[in-house]
Amino acid sequence: MKTNESKKEDKKSICEKHMNQYLMLDKNERLPLSLTIHLLSCKECRRQVKLLTMAERVAAEPLKIDFPVSATKILNAVKKHYFGWLPEIKPVSMTKWVVGGILMIIFMLAFGIFTRNSQDENLILAFYLVFAGAVTAYCALFVAINLDYFVKGIKKFQLSL
Repeated sequence: MKTNESKKEDKKSICEKHMNQYLMLDKNERLPLSLTIHLLSCKECRRQVKLLTMAERVAAEPLKIDFPVSATKILNAVKKHYFGWLPEIKPVSMTKWVVGGILMIIFMLAFGIFTRNSQDENLILAFYLVFAGAVTAYCALFVAINLDYFVKGIKKFQLSL
């Protein structure tokens, strides 16, 4: 037979286990069935959970902002006080890239037309390899040269969300 002290210690360890389980839950997460049953049956644990909920509510109270704040006011305040603010994004001149890409395609099409009658498979394979390499290099250069534009554009997009 267990003594009163050992029963109290068993109850205390069970309550401690359930309180640890409760504290490990995320905010507003659904309570597991075993914890719900324990809270319904244990007055002390139920009181502790109520006190924890009230303490969380009181602690969050000063964080509430009652005055109207718009997104532009927040952005202006951040720009004013944050020195690492992103500078304005300079637009990329696309005319050079478009003209270069069109010329590259025209030259490759012309080369393909002139070598169309060729029966040399090695020449055709070389043409396709050069074409693939030129397109890859063109895209890599475009991204590498305009990387600053893309990075700032992504950050600006993330801030607007």
